[in-house]
Amino acid sequence: MDDSVLNLSSPGVRSVSEQVYEHLVRAIVEGALPPNQVLSDRALAHQLDVSRTPIREAFHQLESVGLVKRRSRIGWVVTDFTRRDVEELIELRCVLEAAGIRQLVHWSDSRLHELCALFDGFEQPFDSETTAEYLSRDRELHITIVNATGNSRIKEVYRYVELQIDRVRHFISYRAQSRVAESLEEHREITRALARRDASAAVAALDAHLLNVQHKFVDLLDAVSAAAAERR
Repeated sequence: MDDSVLNLSSPGVRSVSEQVYEHLVRAIVEGALPPNQVLSDRALAHQLDVSRTPIREAFHQLESVGLVKRRSRIGWVVTDFTRRDVEELIELRCVLEAAGIRQLVHWSDSRLHELCALFDGFEQPFDSETTAEYLSRDRELHITIVNATGNSRIKEVYRYVELQIDRVRHFISYRAQSRVAESLEEHREITRALARRDASAAVAALDAHLLNVQHKFVDLLDAVSAAAAERR
């Protein structure tokens, strides 16, 4: 891994362990630390010029959100994500976000208009900067949908899986640029239905979008696995 990925900034108001955690989250979500990567607290402490204590604290935080796990005789490793993992994530999101959409259609005109304008202004082709901005708005829309439920338990469940969802977003978007354009149109279909206050159409568009995410992930995972098999 490139040392610059974990270039620790000045602490400021955040603790060192919080900064380490945030850097490791970004590295895992964006793929700089790939699945099954072994993590050494000693090596990371050297890279970041910190003691091993905040590194270990960060590992435990990462474990709590499902991004790393401890393996006997190996130590801490970045978790893998499989076809079944994504299928379960998609199934969960369909349930949670449908509940939010049913509340969103009752928002005021001004709030709904602002939300539905999230994907205005994007033009193709997408470069890396535009893709990053698009993924940020993608995340914003789905978090807003979940928060609209007003249900603290639904929001808590979503917070747990949110980083795993981000990993899938990045895995797909930076490996299949054509998928970004398709995803943009799917999100616009969701927001068009919301603008009409048509909850049924918005839920249907959401389900179609998430199913496409699942299918694209499976296709890419198969391609990555095939390429790895050829190298062996």
